[in-house]
Amino acid sequence: MIKNKNLRLLAVIGVLIVVCAIALGIAVAVGNSNNTVKQELTVEDAQKMIDGELDRLPATTALCAKYLRQNTSVTVNSLEYGNQKNITLSCTYKTLDIYSVISQNVNDFLNIDTNDSKTGTKKNATKIQLEIYQKLQPLLEKAEVLEGEMEIELYEMEGKGLTVYLEDGTVNTFFGGIIDAEELVNSVNSIKVGDEEIDISNRNSLRRGLVQCFDLINYDSAKPDTSIPVIKTLNKLKTDFHRNFIEDSRWKYLARGLGTTLSITALSLVLGLVIGFIVAIIRCTFAKTGKLELLDKICSLYLSIMRGTPVMIQLLIIYFVLLLPLGIEKFTAAVLCFGINSGAYVAEIVRGGIMSVDNGQMEAGRSLGFNYVATMWFIVVPQAIKAVLPALANEFIALLKETSVAFYIGVADLTQGGLKIRSITYSNFMPLIAIGLIYLVLVLGLSYLVSLLERRLNRSDRS
Repeated sequence: MIKNKNLRLLAVIGVLIVVCAIALGIAVAVGNSNNTVKQELTVEDAQKMIDGELDRLPATTALCAKYLRQNTSVTVNSLEYGNQKNITLSCTYKTLDIYSVISQNVNDFLNIDTNDSKTGTKKNATKIQLEIYQKLQPLLEKAEVLEGEMEIELYEMEGKGLTVYLEDGTVNTFFGGIIDAEELVNSVNSIKVGDEEIDISNRNSLRRGLVQCFDLINYDSAKPDTSIPVIKTLNKLKTDFHRNFIEDSRWKYLARGLGTTLSITALSLVLGLVIGFIVAIIRCTFAKTGKLELLDKICSLYLSIMRGTPVMIQLLIIYFVLLLPLGIEKFTAAVLCFGINSGAYVAEIVRGGIMSVDNGQMEAGRSLGFNYVATMWFIVVPQAIKAVLPALANEFIALLKETSVAFYIGVADLTQGGLKIRSITYSNFMPLIAIGLIYLVLVLGLSYLVSLLERRLNRSDRS
């Protein structure tokens, strides 16, 4: 019966997946059929758009970049409409080889005293830029002329009309290797003055002064997405996933955090079981024999405090008030806090299991010659454990989720790992969803194991 239900469920899920795939395929096909540019464009109009975009690129103070733009020409020869709301422009260009000028003379450009002899203060990047410009400008006037062919893409964006897509490679080509030149300058960490090599790795103003001479702004190298809304959403999710987890291996923050979370949970569970069993046995002993009254009152106070206050407040008090002055690490403080907190709940679970064992079991043990401790250990407690095992497993699941507040004291757990990614990428959706999904998978997996354990115990009871 159970197998038939599972097969029916799998069949329904399969049908839903097929229906969704067909619907997505139809949406993509319909979207692609209407994915051509609606706006008519002439070569003259395209030429104006390209010239306008190139005019905007040089920064305000980048005198060499402005000179380079004046000596750079791009001619649109023809255009072709694409099927991605794009128009491909076939162009010829003529520009100056600024990369060769920079690469051949970078040592001389950076050989500038960064101290102002008049004021005795450090020169800022703007003053350094003016000095470098005096060296760079004459060389740029004699630079080699570069010519060639290049394609430029125009995309029709919703609400924006046609926009020019200038990727880094296109800009680099049109401006004679200007981006490569900037990367070269930023990678220089030492220069030679005569026979002496001088370290300039910490002289950021010196390198920035040179880069500012030919700095470009006002363009986005990210390719526009002209897909239909469904595909665009999927592409955005794909991009966000790569940026949050794949780029710079940021997924390792989650992996390391998950390891820390599981370690805290496991150690806390062991501590909680030890504390819980001790407290439960003390309370049951008092209830059955009237002995250990003082210890019972202490245990009752412990249970009231642990179960009556939020675990986060307990964590803050245990670490900042009690353990931090002693120099105890955050991880140890988290284990102690969650272990002590879990012990209170384990104690009540175990106490309920022990009290549920029939009193005749105790009497039977005593009649066999066992003392009270032996009877509890060999007869009562084993039966109680079997009865409360599923409840203890559920406590383990609850403990796993409770450890998510460990980041409040700076423990690099799973939650902290996700928040670290969030602080780097300024993205809320992906990191937080990832944390939630990992916890969900862990809890569902543990819940399944608990259900298997319960079924196994039920079968043994029936047999």
